[in-house]
Amino acid sequence: AILGTMVSTLVVALILNYAPMGATQKFEPDFMELLTFGSLISATDPVSTLAVFQAKQVDPQLFYLVFGESVLNDAVGLVLFKTCSKFFVNGNSIQGADIGAFCLEFSSIFVGSMVLGFAAGLLAAYGLKVVDMRHTPLLELSLFFLVMYLPFFVAELWDLSGIVTILFTGIFARRYATCNLSPETEETVDSLFRFAAHLAETSIFLELGLSVFGFFANGTESHVQWSFVGWALLACLVGRALNIYPLKSLYNGLLLIHSCNCSSKPAATTAAAAAGAAADDDDTIIPE
Repeated sequence: AILGTMVSTLVVALILNYAPMGATQKFEPDFMELLTFGSLISATDPVSTLAVFQAKQVDPQLFYLVFGESVLNDAVGLVLFKTCSKFFVNGNSIQGADIGAFCLEFSSIFVGSMVLGFAAGLLAAYGLKVVDMRHTPLLELSLFFLVMYLPFFVAELWDLSGIVTILFTGIFARRYATCNLSPETEETVDSLFRFAAHLAETSIFLELGLSVFGFFANGTESHVQWSFVGWALLACLVGRALNIYPLKSLYNGLLLIHSCNCSSKPAATTAAAAAGAAADDDDTIIPE
């Protein structure tokens, strides 16, 4: 997820940077602006895929593999966008020594947000274990909600990524904190968070869909850079392809090598199987 999102961001930026926009177009973004745009659209949205998985009741391991990859993909995309936009606003470029500063900025934001989220989840679990509020469900529920959202404000105050922070807070809290809640509160928390997530997701999709009609209704379609839109769509497809297929082949090849070494098969068999790893992706990854 981390490497793939970076590859997709870079490919999108490079294609748009060298794409001919036409002589009549006055829109000339610099490379840092294109990197910011690439990081914005490189994160995948597996909502429809996960919905199909739930309807078909596929293997739970496959469901959580896709869900976990998308979560990390979103986290990396958010941090990349925050880092690129900060460099773009400050007027910096990715040249020479700025590459090291960019990598350091990205690593510090991502690792700092992740560590803060882990620490907040562990502190929430420890606090709920020490302080027994099982006899006051309303207070327990309110405190749990506050503890889950408090790391977001702390991260924004420290110039980190608040969304990535509460993402990792939720991961640890779901594993270690919810078991310290009363059964009634745990069930209520699960229902409320599911409701909030579904409501937010529906609102976002409605806004995106209705904004298209509002955009053309306001008469601003003349300002659309249609050549940029077309090249952006092509860049997204190419970026996703260069993100998925090479990394998938590499990963499946490593799996085949490992499985062949464990079963003491000849090296020639491993090389022949690795050559067709891309075509046998589903059979290799999906568990028996």
